[in-house]
Amino acid sequence: PASDSVLLWTRVTTADRKPVQGTWQVARDRGFATLVASGTFQTSGARDHTVKVIAEGLKPGSEYFYRFHALGGTSPVGRTRTLPKGKLDRLDLVLACCAMYMYGEFHAYRAIAQREKLDLVLFVGDYIYEYGPQGPQGTLGALGAKLVRAVEPPRDTVSLADYRLRYAQWRRDPALQDAHARAPWACMWDDHEIANDDWMHGAQHHDPETDGDWEVRKRAAVQAYLEWMPIRDPAPSDPFGVKRSFAFGDLATLAMPETRLKARSEQLSLGTDLEMQVLDEAGKIVTDAAMLKTLDRKALPVGYRLEPDVAGFRRKLNAPGREMIGAEQREWLRDELAGHRAAGRPWFLFGVQCILSSYVYPDLTRFPGGNPKLAPLYAMTRHKLPVFNLDSWDGYPAEREQVYDLFEESGANVLVLSGDSHMAWINEPHRGGKRIGLELSATTLTGPDIAELLLPPGDVGQAFADASDDVLWCDPKAVGLSLIHISEPTRLRCISYAVFCLKK
Repeated sequence: PASDSVLLWTRVTTADRKPVQGTWQVARDRGFATLVASGTFQTSGARDHTVKVIAEGLKPGSEYFYRFHALGGTSPVGRTRTLPKGKLDRLDLVLACCAMYMYGEFHAYRAIAQREKLDLVLFVGDYIYEYGPQGPQGTLGALGAKLVRAVEPPRDTVSLADYRLRYAQWRRDPALQDAHARAPWACMWDDHEIANDDWMHGAQHHDPETDGDWEVRKRAAVQAYLEWMPIRDPAPSDPFGVKRSFAFGDLATLAMPETRLKARSEQLSLGTDLEMQVLDEAGKIVTDAAMLKTLDRKALPVGYRLEPDVAGFRRKLNAPGREMIGAEQREWLRDELAGHRAAGRPWFLFGVQCILSSYVYPDLTRFPGGNPKLAPLYAMTRHKLPVFNLDSWDGYPAEREQVYDLFEESGANVLVLSGDSHMAWINEPHRGGKRIGLELSATTLTGPDIAELLLPPGDVGQAFADASDDVLWCDPKAVGLSLIHISEPTRLRCISYAVFCLKK
C-alpha cells in the first residue's frame, strides 16, 4: 500500500500459456456501487498468468474493495487500505512468518482473515519452503517433524517451474487466499523462498553438483516470488533491490531492508570455522607444532583433551567485513531515520527477517531427556556461542553495531519486528548496558516449533531469558502469529500474542 495507491494481485487459472486479458475495479463499497478506479490487464504463461496492477488516485487512510474480471468470470472480492496521512490514533498489525504447508494447516491465516480491525499484514519471510517432503536428506523427519500435507513438486524446488508450482500449491489454500483478501500485505523474502541459509553467492541447502548453478536458481526463485507475491517490482538494474518503507500518518514509520541477496556474507559454521585445540594435563593449550604433529586427536594421551577455540571463533564472528544489509542499505536506513525524525513520528518500526537482539542457547546439557542424536550440539551450548543462530544478526555482530549506531544517532523509539526462529520472543536489545529498543519476534505460523525439533523437555524458554541479557521472554513451543496494537504516541500500550493450534 501507499497513501494514494495500492498494488492489487490475482492469478488467472488456465490450461495453456496463451495471453489473457481482463479488467479490474476498485470501489468504496463491497457491492461496487461507487467505483473509484478501474483498468485493464493482460497476462500470459510468461509470468505464470499472475497479475499485478497499481490502483492510483485513491484517498489516504481509506478502505477499498477490489475485484477482477477475466475469461467470463469474476474473482472473489478483496479488501484493502491505503496508508494514512496526518493524525492517526491507532495502528493494528499482524506480524507473521514461516508457513510450512507440509507440517501444519493454515488456521493462522484464517485467523487473519477474521480480524475485525487490521491495517497491515507484515510478513517477514519464509512464505514458502523449498524443501522436499522431509527436508534436506530427511532431516526434519528424523528430528520428529510429522508431515500433514504432501508438497508439489515432491522434491526440493530448484527450477522456475518448481518454484511456481510450490507457490501455486500454497495459494490454493482457501485460508491463505482469504488472508490476502482481508488487508494489504508488506512482504519480504527470507531464505526459504530461495534456499535455506542463503547468502549472496550460495546457500547451505544448495549443492552445485545436484542443484546446478546458484545464480540460475537464485534468479528463478526471485522471479517466481515477484510473480506470485503482492510486492512492487524492483528496478531492472537492481533485481534484488526490494527494500522499502511505509509511513503511517503521524504515528509510525516502517522500514524493511533486504537481508539475503544484495550484501550478505556467507554464514560461519561451527563445523568448519570453529577449530578445536588440544589442552594438556594442566589445562594449558598445546601450541608446540612439533608436539601437535605427534598427537592423534582421535586418541589423545590420558589427561589431554580437545576444547573448541571459542575466542578464535568469536574473532572470526566479529570481523568488520561481515554484512547482512551492506553499506548501501545502511545509508538508506540512515536517510529513513532522518526522515522519520523530521516528520515527528514517535514509532520507528524495523521490519527485519531474523532476530536482531543478541541471544545464546542455554546450556542444554542441564536438561535431561533430550534427543541423543543432538548430544554434540547440546554440548556446544555450554560455550555460550550462537550455536543455532549463526544465520541471524548474532552471526553478523559488527554490522549490527553499525545499525545500533544509526538507531542511537537518530534518537528514534525503535520497535524491531522480526521472525525466522520458530520461537516467540520479547526482547530488549542492549549495548553497553543501554537499551536500544524493543523487539517482538514472531514464531512459525504452522510449526514445527523449535522445542519439537531440537530442545529437550523442561522450561527452556525461561532458560533463554536467564542466559541472555537481551531476552525478556521466550516461548520455544509457540505456534501462531503476533498481533500488535500501537495506540499511543509514547508507548506500546497493548501487545497481544496469539497462539493457535494449527494441526489437524
